[in-house]
Amino acid sequence: MKLRTVLVNRFFAFVVGCALLGSGAFALAWVWRVPFARERLADLDRPLIMDLPDQPWWTPALWTVLAAGCAIGIVLLVVNLSRRRTSTVELYDEVTDATLGVDLGPVATGVARELETFPGVRSVRGRAVVERHLPTLSVTVHAESGIDVPEFTAAAEDAARRAAAAVGGARVATQVLLHLDPAAEVR
Repeated sequence: MKLRTVLVNRFFAFVVGCALLGSGAFALAWVWRVPFARERLADLDRPLIMDLPDQPWWTPALWTVLAAGCAIGIVLLVVNLSRRRTSTVELYDEVTDATLGVDLGPVATGVARELETFPGVRSVRGRAVVERHLPTLSVTVHAESGIDVPEFTAAAEDAARRAAAAVGGARVATQVLLHLDPAAEVR
């Protein structure tokens, strides 16, 4: 998840959480007959509060709150559901004295295909994503429970080194996630 998405989510969770905690604490204080809460409620002008829904501004205010809530909700959905695809990585070629753009998707697919040949691997999926502001070759591997994990780790590290060499030293990370099948029960 991108840092911006995390910050937006945490900000709204913090604001809503503080509002709910404050409201709940005040309600509990009123139930427990805490003098501060009782005095604050006694200070309210009850006829004024009862007449609020009859005011001419009440309905537009409710519609405004509804529209703002919908807009915030849509923004949160868009931010959370946005794809984490990488853009092309810029590489400088000294031979041609030019800047080249490299699409990382095929590189991630190549790493996945290389790991697919390892014994015990059932399926592999490679894709290029942005992880914490860093273009990342993310490879997800599903394998049998009896796979030789140290040997697989060595193969994954070797594939990551070759991928780093293929992108010419650009800041690109390689992430290999290994998911093992549940171990068979021994009777």
